[in-house]
Parts: sequence; structure tokens; C-alpha cells
Amino acid sequence: MPRKAVLFYNPNSGRYSAAQIHAWLKEFDNNGLEITTISKPDELASLQPSHIIAAGGDGTLHAAINHGGLKHTYSILPAGSGNDFAAGFQRLSTGELSHKILSDSFINCDILNINGIYAHNLCGTGFESFVAGKARKVRFPALKYILPIAKYMFLYKPVYAKITAEDFVFEGEIFMVTIGNGKRSEGGFRMFPKADLYDGKMDVVLIKKHSIIQHLLYVFMVNFGKHLHLKPVVFKQVLSCKIEMRE
Repeated sequence: MPRKAVLFYNPNSGRYSAAQIHAWLKEFDNNGLEITTISKPDELASLQPSHIIAAGGDGTLHAAINHGGLKHTYSILPAGSGNDFAAGFQRLSTGELSHKILSDSFINCDILNINGIYAHNLCGTGFESFVAGKARKVRFPALKYILPIAKYMFLYKPVYAKITAEDFVFEGEIFMVTIGNGKRSEGGFRMFPKADLYDGKMDVVLIKKHSIIQHLLYVFMVNFGKHLHLKPVVFKQVLSCKIEMRE
């Protein structure tokens, strides 16, 4: 008897077509999975405990987890523009993914809880989140993050924040603070080179207010995960963290 699963996808995504969805469904069916498709996030909330396959990128998985909740199990068909979280796992073919689902070969990993909102990969404030907001308007996937970084890297003004964790407190002007679970962010930047999805901790990268030269050096070094030693960078691995922003 076929095992059932749910394929959740974004009908407005420009990363895959209706033909691609049909091909996925056929491949799953050939491997013994009976698939129901859902494209509206709100419909996930009423599901009985199921296995949900998120077809897309980090945004699609974020919507699936926050609307479906932690009563479900999840897997990813990485078809988004970034796929940062998926990069932390072995890339599987549709047949291999079907086998994992059918054999209940699931693993538990960490997830961030931000005031009741789940973040599977990262969250933050400052320049990183500012760029993420601007990236949504870029039509060219290959330049989705590069264009807003290049445009605003010298125009963005630091903000005042207080960051508190179990073993440190920082208060002052910051360029950004980002909390991560996986190693990558913004379509491939090695923001959290020491991150471990299974260690029960989150990685905090705090960038203090700094000079233009340090700014350029940071943007270059973060591509390779070699930025943690830079002068304006504070790096911590913590169990919890509180961020307070000044209005």
C-alpha cells in the first residue's frame, strides 16, 4: 500500500514550473508515495500529523514549518534561489528521498524559536535582515543578494542594540547581529562556519560599528567563512539570546 505524504509548494515561484511539479509527483508515485499537493500555507494548519515535503527554498520551508507546526515531519526539495538550510544535508534524488520517507529514516535537528516564530536557519537584525528584505525585489536569482549588498553597503546606518546571552552582554551601535542554526546565509555566504545543526546551540555573529575598510574586508571574508577573527566581529555559541533595539 502506498505511503502518503504532502507536497507543499509556492504557486508563484519562478524557480519551477507546473511541469516540474507534475514530474515530481510522477517520480514519487513510481516509488510508492501517494502525494497530496498543498499550495496555501493556511491549509497546513488543519492537517493531521503528516510528512510534508517543502518544494522550494528557505522561504517555502519557513512557511511550511510555521503554518504546519512541529507535529509534522519535514523534508526539502531544494528548488529555491538560496537553499541555504538544505545545503547542510545530503542532496538526495527523488527516489532516495522517497526511500527515506517510506522507511521512516528521519533525524532530529535544532530549530530556532523567535518569540513563538520558528526559524530553521537564521534570524537577525541590522544590515543582514535589511539586505534580505531588499533581495525579495531583485528579479535575477544569481544577483538576488549581491545587488542590494553592493547598493547599500556604504549607505546603511548602524543601529543601537543590547544583546544579552548567558555569558555575555553587549550594548552599543551595531552593523548587524545574526543568529544562526546552519552554516550558510543569503544564498551561500559562510556566515556561521562553526554551526552544528545538532548541538543544541545557536551561533551569534555580532558586527559592531566599524570603518569602511573593515566593512569591505568583512563582506569579502564572509564569503569563505573567514570573518570570525576580524576586529569588529563578536562570535558566541549560546543556548538563548535576547536582542533589544532602541526605537
